[in-house]
Amino acid sequence: MSTPLSLHNQIRPPLSTDNPSHTIPNTFSSTIAVADFTTIPLSKQNSMNRPHSPPCLVSLENCSSMSELKQIHCQMLRNGLFFDPFSASKIVAFCALHDSGCLNYARLVFSQILSPTTYTCNSMIRGYTNSNFHQQAILFYQEMIVQDLLPDRFTFPSLFKSCGDLLEGKQLHCHSTKLGFVSDVYIQNTLMNMYSNCGCLLSAKNVFHKMVEKSVVSWATIIGAHAHWNRTDEAVKLFEQMGSENVKPNEVTLVNVLTACGKARDLAMVKRIHNYIEENGFGLYPIINAALVDVYCKCGCVSIARELFDKIQDKNLFCWNIMINGHVEDSDFEEALILFRKMQAKGVTGDKVTMVSLLLACTHLGALDLGKWLHAYIKKQKIEVDVALGTALVDMYAKCGSIEIALKVFHELPEKDVMAWTATIVGLAMCGQGEKALEYFQEMQIRGVKPDAVTFVGILAACSHAGLVEEGMAYFNSMSAVYGIKPSIEHYGGLVDILGRAGRISQAEELIAGMPMAPDQFVLGGLLGACRIHGNLEAAERAAKQLLELNPDNCGMYILLSNIYKSLNKWGGAKRIRELMEAKGIKKPPGCSLIEVDGIVHEFVKGDSFHPQSKEIYRILADMIDRIKQAGYVPNMSEVLFDMDEEEKETALSVHSEKLAIAYGLLNTTPGTTIRVIKNLRTCSDCHTAAKAVSKVYNREIIVRDRNRFHHFKDGSCSCRDYW
Repeated sequence: MSTPLSLHNQIRPPLSTDNPSHTIPNTFSSTIAVADFTTIPLSKQNSMNRPHSPPCLVSLENCSSMSELKQIHCQMLRNGLFFDPFSASKIVAFCALHDSGCLNYARLVFSQILSPTTYTCNSMIRGYTNSNFHQQAILFYQEMIVQDLLPDRFTFPSLFKSCGDLLEGKQLHCHSTKLGFVSDVYIQNTLMNMYSNCGCLLSAKNVFHKMVEKSVVSWATIIGAHAHWNRTDEAVKLFEQMGSENVKPNEVTLVNVLTACGKARDLAMVKRIHNYIEENGFGLYPIINAALVDVYCKCGCVSIARELFDKIQDKNLFCWNIMINGHVEDSDFEEALILFRKMQAKGVTGDKVTMVSLLLACTHLGALDLGKWLHAYIKKQKIEVDVALGTALVDMYAKCGSIEIALKVFHELPEKDVMAWTATIVGLAMCGQGEKALEYFQEMQIRGVKPDAVTFVGILAACSHAGLVEEGMAYFNSMSAVYGIKPSIEHYGGLVDILGRAGRISQAEELIAGMPMAPDQFVLGGLLGACRIHGNLEAAERAAKQLLELNPDNCGMYILLSNIYKSLNKWGGAKRIRELMEAKGIKKPPGCSLIEVDGIVHEFVKGDSFHPQSKEIYRILADMIDRIKQAGYVPNMSEVLFDMDEEEKETALSVHSEKLAIAYGLLNTTPGTTIRVIKNLRTCSDCHTAAKAVSKVYNREIIVRDRNRFHHFKDGSCSCRDYW
């Protein structure tokens, strides 16, 4: 605020509608809040002094729209009842606090009351607060003080809720103390909330410890404040102290302490509180059951959460959202989608939160058709596409290989924050459109959106995939010099990848040696992958040695180093790696490929024979291999790790999971349809070569998303330009 609050009279404008800042939209709350968990209906206010209400006031109690209100207002003006402050306050209260009210009209009516009461002022302040016009609530209070209208115990709670500034909050705290409300429990409870919301947990604690009487709401409030600021240990200690002082918690207290345990991932404490809930009869509270499901999900015990969830009789949307997101966080994407179908069967309609979780599941599964169906569902149910949901849609389309639709969704977003821009930039980078990603980065800055650390991870990936070495180095250097962002290990890993892919291995090693932090397995793994591409055995062995020190069981390191030996015809070295893997019991993780057809995701592993259509798939696969061989495809035997004769090696290559998925796509989709495959590992060079040949021979566009990026195969070439 520009001027401090004061209890002394100052020369200020009267309470009127002349101030343009008092123009308020027509949306409000319907009751007057007088305690954290208590509300008093409008009809009960001051009723002790009015045993027989006039007909106009009776009509006002049953009023449901502004049209009716205006008719009643006219009657009250004609019969003179409006000039009674109590009766006039009812008009103000309806307009300020009812769902169908109008704050503009309330302010106009208020300006016509000759002697407004504190109750009438409180209605206006609560109206502003409930409608999120917080500054107007504070300004109204200032004018109220100037007009010598002193606040009561119901004034300050709304004002504290409207405080977004610590200095302003302290001034109001001072006012409440001077006016004799220092010991009012409800005011102190809202005061603690205000200090917590303004980021001053210490002041909230001071208020709590100075309270003469602490209600259960007081304990719930201070525990919630500690949970909000991740002071989980103190929140749990307060809960235990509460028990030692014989204060029985309510459901809000239990929810708050469970929230603290969830943030700390303290499973042991969660189970203790769960036992307390069962032993003390709180198990019937829906809000507590939802909190338990949520905290078990956050602690990684999704199976326990699901058992609790299944026992809840009347599940609201909040419960469904928690459980769906729990399955997504647990990487059980199929179960999340199944649960959504069950939710639909129960007649529950999803909201923005539901859709964000489900779109993330589609993103991981590469289920584009299902993602499109969810997008249509969003439109049909008229779910607002805000920044979060819009970003999830952009991310889903981009990572499912449909960058064109991703860009269309992005451009249709009414508001674009840094996350939306970053999702678009990362999507373009993954799809091999590095130059276009950089164009969007420039446009983002023109629009005044400041990039963050994640944005630069995407920018460096774009430069890496496009082979833009000098540009990548320039962007890396600009992070701290221009944007004040300190590069993290992810950014160093991106620059190592840029240099390594360009063959500048020694420069990449120098960068790693000069990093302000120790390299991790991703940085060293990027260097090792670059050594494989460029056949630099000496640097590969140095990187492998460092990787072994970090993680002796890193399977990927052994595989990459073995492939480097084989590509250089160093078969003895490859054999030693294989023997070392066998001695350590290290096995290469099985390759897995997913393909979605008609909304169903099919999974294949190497040599898979469990699919119901296996015979037809292998028939198509054999024909596919024959046809691409005739077109010039030659199997790359160096991709086979084990000693076999040439025919066995060729057979082993032909049953890689992505080849099986592509064969399934050829079998079950119409000619000309794009085939989309998701691979859990980096695609091998043989499958990459085969996919290029298939795209040309069958005149199909094939999109493969591996662990690192997208490959768009069309007319015998790939969008990565064989640079991956």
